[in-house]
Amino acid sequence: MQIKIILCFLLQVSAVGITAAQKADSLKKDSAKQLKEVVVTGTRTQKSLQQVPIPITRITSEEIKKKGLIRLNEVLSEQTGMTILDDPHGQGIQIQGFDPAYTLILIDGLPLIGRTTGIFELSRITTNNIDRIEIVKGPTSSLYGSEAMAGVVNIITAEPAKGLAGGLSARYGTNKTADLSLNSSYKTEKFYISGFVNRYSSGGYSLETASGIPTVSPFEGYTLNGKTSYKIDNNTTLKLSVRYYTNDQDSRFLVDTRYAAGTGTEKDFNIAPVITHRFSDKVFSTLQLYRSTYKTNSDVRYEDDNSVYDQTYFNQAFNRAEIQNDYAIQDNLKLTAGLGGQYETVEATRYTKLQSFTSGYGYFQADWLPVKKLDIIAGGRYDAHSVYKSQFSPKLAVSYALTDKFTLLGSVGKGYKAPDFRQLYLNFTNAEVGYSVFGYEEANAGIQRLQQEGQIESVLIDPSTLKRLNAESSTAFNFGFRYKPTEKLYWTANLFRNNISNLIETAPIAIKTNGQSVFSYFNLNKVFTQGVETDLSYQLFKPLQIAGGIQYLEAYDQDVLDQIKAGKVFTKDPTTNLTKVIKRSDYGGLLSRSKYTYNVRLNYQDEKTGINTSIRVIYRGRYGYKDTDGNGIVNRADEYTKGYVLVNASLSKMFLKDAIRLQFTAQNLLNYKDSQVILNLPGRLIYAGLAYNFNK
Repeated sequence: MQIKIILCFLLQVSAVGITAAQKADSLKKDSAKQLKEVVVTGTRTQKSLQQVPIPITRITSEEIKKKGLIRLNEVLSEQTGMTILDDPHGQGIQIQGFDPAYTLILIDGLPLIGRTTGIFELSRITTNNIDRIEIVKGPTSSLYGSEAMAGVVNIITAEPAKGLAGGLSARYGTNKTADLSLNSSYKTEKFYISGFVNRYSSGGYSLETASGIPTVSPFEGYTLNGKTSYKIDNNTTLKLSVRYYTNDQDSRFLVDTRYAAGTGTEKDFNIAPVITHRFSDKVFSTLQLYRSTYKTNSDVRYEDDNSVYDQTYFNQAFNRAEIQNDYAIQDNLKLTAGLGGQYETVEATRYTKLQSFTSGYGYFQADWLPVKKLDIIAGGRYDAHSVYKSQFSPKLAVSYALTDKFTLLGSVGKGYKAPDFRQLYLNFTNAEVGYSVFGYEEANAGIQRLQQEGQIESVLIDPSTLKRLNAESSTAFNFGFRYKPTEKLYWTANLFRNNISNLIETAPIAIKTNGQSVFSYFNLNKVFTQGVETDLSYQLFKPLQIAGGIQYLEAYDQDVLDQIKAGKVFTKDPTTNLTKVIKRSDYGGLLSRSKYTYNVRLNYQDEKTGINTSIRVIYRGRYGYKDTDGNGIVNRADEYTKGYVLVNASLSKMFLKDAIRLQFTAQNLLNYKDSQVILNLPGRLIYAGLAYNFNK
């Protein structure tokens, strides 16, 4: 009912916007600005942001610099409809109510690997060397395959300016956090080469200072990027990009009454050679090879006798070859098609042997403008995999420009996420607690081994009867508009609904003699997420821009709703201790989802003085984070964390014809903390930064 009300509201707003747009005076198109507002992630081809018929956000490097933001998690946390989720394994992004495992992270269109329990640690990525970030919301499996059920975040690195250019930047602040970057490039008509180095370190912090145990341990990381390009002739270009990331972290924690300490190392390497060739004005091809490796190593020992507490390693490799062809059949009809193959491996402490995936895929897309105002994009992707069932992911998206200033958008598409190595091949027993977890492929052998060792008391589910794991899938609907009556005002809104099936979850399959469970993975639940988000920015007067956005989100397990309807879900009243039946209104939905999030943004830029001031207020409503009454859902007040407000601000001053930027940045000015639930908020953070850039 709430969604229907919001839909009616948006349709009414749309009608008002259309009328206003029709009455507005026509403005001349600024071709330079239109060129800058091109996006590529949603269609794999260059397309005007105003026209592309899917929900997409474009964040420029200049916007990021004005706010004094350095790491990817800092940037994404301030975007409408995006929430940073905190986890012991890192910080991931939530889009349209999906967990971080369902959002694909790309750099220059290439996927990054190295997820821990499905989360890609966003702070691994620096934004000092980027041109822009493009965010596609909604399933994009029709172009990118697995892990794009929620959307795609594409970090597009900067292309060098002609001649010799370079720069350096530094930021230092709270918790001895230092971020240093150095870049340089040289470009001619046919050739360019560029390099980038970043050092990111912190002294760590503790939310429980009395314990003497750090919440986040000290670390030191380095990122190195290199790009080069050579134009063989007017039609053929060779490119090569290389990226290397390494991070060392010192850890210390308490295990029962003993202290354990050690060092963990993380390494990430990517290399991608590319050749492009234009056969004619109508045909353009790209051949790309890509290799990515990700490695971790941890050695933690007890301090009292130097005995081993934890020694683990994790090695992952991803290899891909792909060719894409773009064919302009007519001025109003363009086809994009591609073929590719992938080979992935993982070898780790928690796997019995080196495991591998082999897959092949093909995709196509037709971009048709039957009339000037109507854009129709239809396409799909077929993925064949060595382990799980083949997948076909179609998508249809339409945009219609009611006027030059008001565009309606609508799309429907399928998304999927493949079972990962952990869900298929994990072989792990917790030495401290005593429970075990086996991937689907390891469950039968794992139970037999434990039975032979006399560790199994009872078998709940015969592992030989387990059904083959299938990919999780979703069907998504998005409907919205973009409204830009003048250069001062820009307004977007989007309604979304995602129906997810075959959700992979853990469940016990046996009980051990120590009372602990043996878990494996199953395709179990059906869930859905739905809601609305809207964002508006307005140039109040030349120096001052105000903006804001809000998201309303519902995320529920359909199986739980069915059980509640049947009167089969109960709880105990915390006051009377009496058992009662759960009502629909009691159910708080999936964990870690806030119904309401919003942000307000102010930016003041005085071109005469070179001073820029930015203030951002971010609110996240309460959300469920635990199950205290044992019924498996969120339904009591003590199962929620409180909503909170973050205030971030920056002040910068440009010198020497904008060559030097001096900046002061503050995050979480109100010093909000929640040491029990939200580990990624260490309190108030203050930074000072200096940047210098030159071009000759």
